[in-house]
Amino acid sequence: MRLSGSALEDYVADVVELLERYGASVDEDPEPFINASPSGARWFEVRAVLPDGRTPPRSIVEVREVWQPVAGGSYQRREYEYELLDRDRDARRAFHLHDRDVFVRLFDVVVHEHCEQPIGTSSCDHYAGQPVRDALAGVELLVGTWVDPDEPDCGALTCLDAG
Repeated sequence: MRLSGSALEDYVADVVELLERYGASVDEDPEPFINASPSGARWFEVRAVLPDGRTPPRSIVEVREVWQPVAGGSYQRREYEYELLDRDRDARRAFHLHDRDVFVRLFDVVVHEHCEQPIGTSSCDHYAGQPVRDALAGVELLVGTWVDPDEPDCGALTCLDAG
């Protein structure tokens, strides 16, 4: 996925807008704007509280991406982390693309998932996963997990660490 600088700004705004359409309250700490590193990479983090009717709310979605500069002045997504903490069901679901070299060397994959229930407890540190198209699809997957009446079934996932 490649975007120009201005398209990347629009993309982040679209992620915030999608979360707000689901009734989520986007946290301003960290602010959902694009940060720059000295190497020219761009990154953002969006944290949103889902409308679970609790005070304080107990369900959170976090979206993080890193974009590297490529020829022509555009950026290509290098890493992502899309995460759901559902404290009502004591569950965590996450979709990750990061540490490419490590994951290729250890597991021959670049993407993986996390599934914990209860939060902080898992029989597997890394599950096999499919690439997630973009942050909008990541938000859809996480909100879909959150609204699903069935709890996440971590046992149905394929463990990368086994074997």
